Amino acid sequence: MNTLHLELRTATARQHQDLDRVVAGSLDDRHGYTRYLLGMLSLVELLAPPPAAVDARSAWTEWFDPQRQALLYQDLRGLGVLPLARGLAPLPASCWMGAHYVLEGSALGARVLLRAAERLRLRDPGVPLAFLRHHAQPGDRWPRLLAELQTLDGPLREDAVRGARYAFGVVAGAMTEQESA
Repeated sequence: MNTLHLELRTATARQHQDLDRVVAGSLDDRHGYTRYLLGMLSLVELLAPPPAAVDARSAWTEWFDPQRQALLYQDLRGLGVLPLARGLAPLPASCWMGAHYVLEGSALGARVLLRAAERLRLRDPGVPLAFLRHHAQPGDRWPRLLAELQTLDGPLREDAVRGARYAFGVVAGAMTEQESA
């Protein structure tokens, strides 16, 4: 059993529930869908810069998916939004896996969100779905991430928890900013 996975889930449970409540009805209209995409873009941009440490950088290349960011920009342009870079400081390499836990975990829920977005698209045919279609594709990323988390120990576990909490905050912050705009 992966105890770090359980630690991450427990440590971020409140943030996860709060974000789920925000996302739950967000795909009912174009504005909410845009807000969701901007939240995901913030998370993807947070994870885009490679860590400075050489060993962490080589691990990063295994996880980085440049299509996510490109498809998010494509979909947002399709919605008439030209997002500005948020200018977030790069994550320390030790926090990166915890933040990545949030991104890969979101891919698990993306299948449900894709169905909601497809229903939105029936009502609003101009809604682009490229990112969600890509993000919702089945694959082996989640089990590989869980296996990688199992290898972390000591202070790296605490850093992973810190990274996951920070990542949830980044997504929630970006969605909240868009909501008030």
